[in-house]
Amino acid sequence: MQTDVVAFLNRTRKALLQLCNIAIPAILFLAVALSVYDFGFRPFWSNSRSLNLWLTFLLDTLVIVMAVRLVLDFFVKRKLWVRALTIFGWLFILLLTFYVLPQKMSVDTETNRFLVLKVVLYAGILLAFIIETSYLIQFIYHREVSPAMLFVSSFAFLIILGTMLLQLPNATTRDISVLDSLFTSASAVCVTGLVVVDTATHFTMFGKLVILVLIQAGALGIMTFAGLFAYAVTGGASLRSQLAFKDVMSGREVGNIMRFVYQVVMVTLVFEALGAISIYFSVSDDMFVRKLDKLFFAIFHSVSAFSNAGFSTMSNGLFEPVVRFNYALHFFIAILVILGGIGFPIVFNLYRYMRVQMQNMVLRIQRNPRRIHFPKLIHLNSRLALVVTGYLLLVGFILFLMFEQGNSLNDHPTVIGKLVTSFFGSVTPRTAGFNTVDMTALSFPMVMIYLLWMWIGASPGSTGGGIKTTTFGVAVLNMMSVLRGKDRTEFFRSEVSHHSVRRAFAIIFMSLLFLGISIFLVSINDSDKGMIRIAFEVFSAFSTVGLTLGITPELTGFSKAVIIITMFVGRVGTVTLMVAFIRQTKQLYYRYPKEEVTF
Repeated sequence: MQTDVVAFLNRTRKALLQLCNIAIPAILFLAVALSVYDFGFRPFWSNSRSLNLWLTFLLDTLVIVMAVRLVLDFFVKRKLWVRALTIFGWLFILLLTFYVLPQKMSVDTETNRFLVLKVVLYAGILLAFIIETSYLIQFIYHREVSPAMLFVSSFAFLIILGTMLLQLPNATTRDISVLDSLFTSASAVCVTGLVVVDTATHFTMFGKLVILVLIQAGALGIMTFAGLFAYAVTGGASLRSQLAFKDVMSGREVGNIMRFVYQVVMVTLVFEALGAISIYFSVSDDMFVRKLDKLFFAIFHSVSAFSNAGFSTMSNGLFEPVVRFNYALHFFIAILVILGGIGFPIVFNLYRYMRVQMQNMVLRIQRNPRRIHFPKLIHLNSRLALVVTGYLLLVGFILFLMFEQGNSLNDHPTVIGKLVTSFFGSVTPRTAGFNTVDMTALSFPMVMIYLLWMWIGASPGSTGGGIKTTTFGVAVLNMMSVLRGKDRTEFFRSEVSHHSVRRAFAIIFMSLLFLGISIFLVSINDSDKGMIRIAFEVFSAFSTVGLTLGITPELTGFSKAVIIITMFVGRVGTVTLMVAFIRQTKQLYYRYPKEEVTF
């Protein structure tokens, strides 16, 4: 009899827990819908009493349901830190319910405090919704879906969602077509920066917030955030999900891949916060009406720079007269672009190297004979990416000084101005998209150099695009090996695997093929723009750079659609896209006779 009672209580507890797990995301979905309605259809500074009452009812109900789930959770054997996270989430909802929401209702709508409270309230609701629904990602990973397909479909979903949000009445100052909204959303999610309408004048504060969120989500990938929250909520990750993240994040090991994802998010937020602080103090207060506008400017440009997006809240970008000669701002943004484009695996590898070196230095100072030693502490991938990146930055800097000395650099009379502008000119074609000079006035040799630099792009595992520095580096190393008559490709006392060489040339061939098709399609209806400007536009879109010679808004609808597809393919990668849709061959258990092919 006692056993039956215990079994009944366990079934009841599981049923109630399941009901709570369904009710909480549903309540949060309604709260998110009200938030979107308030931002998208009502004036930005509005404070509707009826809307606040509905939000109060939903959040009060949410607190009760979450409290019930918290009590039920304590009867389940779960990790201590997972319970702590659950309690923290419950307290967070309490804060929104009993402090932020009442404060928002009572504060004058014309003050900055009201705006901060409103943003915190709706951002908190959105964050809670994402966390509560992200456990579904574990279910998705258990399905027979390839990681490449998940990666590609997540970007497509984000672009469509962004298009819908940008079509809301309060997102724009004037009506824009669905195609232009789709173009802007794709450009933001693919961290490209090409625009068909002026971001500064066509989009409201809400529209710019949407673009900012799309840039951040597109830079790291929506699957990164969803997977991280799912790991936090469930306290674990399946082998399939870890393998998927290893492919998406360019990780090296499976066992600690979720830790790597967590580090990527944390490092991104830290770098962007430091960048926002630097940008905030590098611009003048006279540029803004309120301090809050200055803060948003700093955050927007920091996220856009680290994400290598190239979006700006100014009509002419960094070429705007008020910041054209602000070399401190240019320098900070250039550093953020380099940090975002160097690749997270390389950043962590360098951090590990410096940490070991510092530990050994301390041991030497202490006269301790013990030393910390790791063979191949800096991976071949990191060495190759750093060397290629260094050469591209140095050569680009020198070439910009040479070819633009009597051209765009004439506007910068000081030595510091010329050096910073040349340095920025070397950084920006590496998938950044910002411009401090008039792009249409660049000399022809510099335009050709930009085409090459854009095509190469950033490093793997970064927020940038292009074929990647390591792909270009492997191709050059292989070419040198062939010319020297060597039967293998070597670099820094390491041999590059045959698989890496094959993959590099596959990426190069497929990128050139796709670029050629895109240029041909754009030239069908826009041949009057000139081949160089069309090629520049396509290369910029494919490599998610965002630089343009001024033809983007003038493109026909068909050409805009081609550029959208080009941005999407460039962001997810041609090989990744093909792998997502082409059935993979299993291991081959046979070999044909080898024969030489004449070249």
